[in-house]
Amino acid sequence: MFEEEPSTLKEKIYRTIIALFLFILVGTLIITFLPGDAEQSFMGAITGQNSTKAGTIAGRSIPVDYFNAAKRDCYYRYQQYGRETAQNPELLNSCAYSTVREIFIANDIATSVGFQVSEISIKREMSRQAREVHKESVSQAGYGEEDSRSLTEIYQQIYRSAPMNYRIETATGYALFPNFLEQPLLPTENEVELEDEAKRAKISFRIVAISEVNLLNAVEAKINISDAELTKEYEKEKKDGSLSKDASGNFVSFETRKPLLLSKMKFDRKRKEVEVWKGRIASKISEPNALEAIAEETLQPIESVSNVSLSDLKLVTSNRGNSYRLANSAKFWETLANDPFSKKTVVGPFSDNDKQVYVEFGALTYGQTTAKKPADQAADFLKQRQLLSFFLEINQSIAAEYNVEKKGLLSLE
Repeated sequence: MFEEEPSTLKEKIYRTIIALFLFILVGTLIITFLPGDAEQSFMGAITGQNSTKAGTIAGRSIPVDYFNAAKRDCYYRYQQYGRETAQNPELLNSCAYSTVREIFIANDIATSVGFQVSEISIKREMSRQAREVHKESVSQAGYGEEDSRSLTEIYQQIYRSAPMNYRIETATGYALFPNFLEQPLLPTENEVELEDEAKRAKISFRIVAISEVNLLNAVEAKINISDAELTKEYEKEKKDGSLSKDASGNFVSFETRKPLLLSKMKFDRKRKEVEVWKGRIASKISEPNALEAIAEETLQPIESVSNVSLSDLKLVTSNRGNSYRLANSAKFWETLANDPFSKKTVVGPFSDNDKQVYVEFGALTYGQTTAKKPADQAADFLKQRQLLSFFLEINQSIAAEYNVEKKGLLSLE
């Protein structure tokens, strides 16, 4: 017989209450008879206490399986130091967070340079591991191939032991420097030609060097200070009260003060005359045959420097045996880059200790192309060490920006 549909409102309410009561009763019985772990997981899912992530690093979520894979690596790493170390939950969690942060940093760098280990290479490595395990298992004494696990089962176990994205990102982080950044720094053909051309370049130029001492001595010979000028300066000092007094409190006499006044006034006059003279010398640069005009004005000889390579400009010797360090001046290199050769253009002055040097660039010549030598392995090794230091510095610098937000202590699986 078919059950009759409730016809009255009272019957409908009654049946609804009975159905709700049966639902609560059955649900309670199910939870009661669940195993402990399943019950805890079920209640965690209902209450929202369980999470699919172990925290965040720089705002990026850490999946639980990803975190546990890192913690498992830490576990095997710490086993080398002792059983107690490997079973310390706080140490394992701290290690796992640090490991994940290092992986995230390395992969962000790898992404910026377009480098990544492929999933195919990861699977090939897992396949190799599976074949080795299978080979060892069937070769053990007392076991035949039919008693051992199949190659497929071994591969699947290895595959399930860690998520694929963890495998790829870990392999990418470990391979970033040795397999990508630490490649030989080979120059392009254009760079090789430019370097060879720079080594073969020879320049010739003429110079006039003027020292401060020479100018002061030349000016001093022309200075003549009269007694009237000395007397005027004496009276000025006397009026200002700056004139010294003798033991009795009287101002020193003019004859006593005269030698010091003469020395003082000559020194001041020399400084002013030298600055005026420097201005006259600098104005000669725009004249035809400017270097000859400067030499005549300063009474200094013109010196020549021939066929000097660019690397030797740090210390050149002229035909008169004088040495100059022109490469210390940035202005010298700026002028050299503007191709001033064979134009009788005079540039300067360039400072070299106490000298002011004016230069007239002559010719720029190139010799025959030099034979290419094998790469200097020692120099290349030094470059790689510098690159590694730079790479480690990047990691250390940006690690501070990768803040870690932990979400509880997760047990090792």
